[in-house]
Amino acid sequence: MEVSAPHVKDRSRSYPLYILVLLLLLNTLSAADRHLFSILIPAIKSEFRASDGLLGLIGGPGFIVSYVLCSMPLARLADRWSRRGVVALSAMLWSGATAACGLTANIGQLAAARMVVGVGEAGGLPPSQAMLASLFGERRRSAVMGALASGTHFGLVVGLLGGAAIASLWGWRAAFFCLAIPGFPLALLLWFTGPGPKDTAVIGSRAPSLGVWAALRQCWAIRSLRLLAIGVGTFNIFGYAGAVWMPTFFMRSHGMSAVQAAAWLGLGAAVGGIAGSLASGMAADRLLRFGPQWQLRLPAIAFLLAFPINIAVFTLPGGTGFSLAGLHVPGVACLSVLNAFLLASWAGPAFAAAARLVQPSMRAQATAMIVVVINVIGSTVGPSLGGLVSDLLAGLAGAESLRLGLLAMSSLTVAGGLVLWRAAAHYPSDLADAKTTAWL
Repeated sequence: MEVSAPHVKDRSRSYPLYILVLLLLLNTLSAADRHLFSILIPAIKSEFRASDGLLGLIGGPGFIVSYVLCSMPLARLADRWSRRGVVALSAMLWSGATAACGLTANIGQLAAARMVVGVGEAGGLPPSQAMLASLFGERRRSAVMGALASGTHFGLVVGLLGGAAIASLWGWRAAFFCLAIPGFPLALLLWFTGPGPKDTAVIGSRAPSLGVWAALRQCWAIRSLRLLAIGVGTFNIFGYAGAVWMPTFFMRSHGMSAVQAAAWLGLGAAVGGIAGSLASGMAADRLLRFGPQWQLRLPAIAFLLAFPINIAVFTLPGGTGFSLAGLHVPGVACLSVLNAFLLASWAGPAFAAAARLVQPSMRAQATAMIVVVINVIGSTVGPSLGGLVSDLLAGLAGAESLRLGLLAMSSLTVAGGLVLWRAAAHYPSDLADAKTTAWL
């Protein structure tokens, strides 16, 4: 039984909203620091003379390996010690490591700094989700989780557009410095004003203190949670490849500058991604009246609908567009808005579902399990695969090799959607099992 409700009532009713906004800002910075690397690839490649394949390894496994290895231990520390403390200290670490990226003298140092960024960011999202699950009721949880997830898309805007603008003025190193700075004061604000044990701890729980592997096995044994992680991870083979390589695709295949690519992709993230995160969360909360399975069916449908949109994105000829008030609007940018809306629709419903399937004292670890599987399947494979395929096809397709590789990989949205649909079928019975253990 959670103690969060009575203690939160003692505070201002606006306090949970304040924490949501603070965590949203931190999640935005985390995503900005992660995506900043992709818009700086051309400049980094030019200075260090690195190949697409090597840069893909740094953008993918170079970041994700440390992220994955640290996610479960930091989530367990958050559940057992302090969710507020873990998020605050992690934010300071990833901000410091991002600044260090701007000081690197060679590609090896840059790879090492990116690995430390991964360690810091591993302690951000799972404890944040767990804090919000304790501060908000079940009927609002998908919407709240969707709002927090929208930080990923706000961060994409800040990282791509802000990073490109700063790099065009002062160079790529300055972009790392500028985006690192805000993380420190926000981390201190969370440390001193965030919810303490009385707001998020669990009392009266008879659950044993599980080790990292035992907790992972317990979460993995829940069928719908396992299929949810696999489905989203399968989609993210394409999703993370696109996150790293879409700016370069816009530049190579559509003749855009770095600033133009960042601006149009940022527009897609701002309009499509943010709207998709918020709308899907609110819609999932409303669809619960028709049965709990709709909490996972909704993102499954969104993944399936995204595939034909992706076909259009990667087959549209370069330069295709229309004029609006004297401004040339690329057709690929318009399609990216709709694509971002659909592909952003999974996070709010999925993380809210995970919070219902486990006992409150394991919520950060359940989220971490999803994050680990997503990244093991998606992030470690997607960016490096996209770069390697581009290198392999360069002799045959030239500058269009990246277009062909991303087109083929977009079919994984269908595979992910089908697995999520299967997870939805198991979800009601898994919820019933959770209720019999008095976890909810």
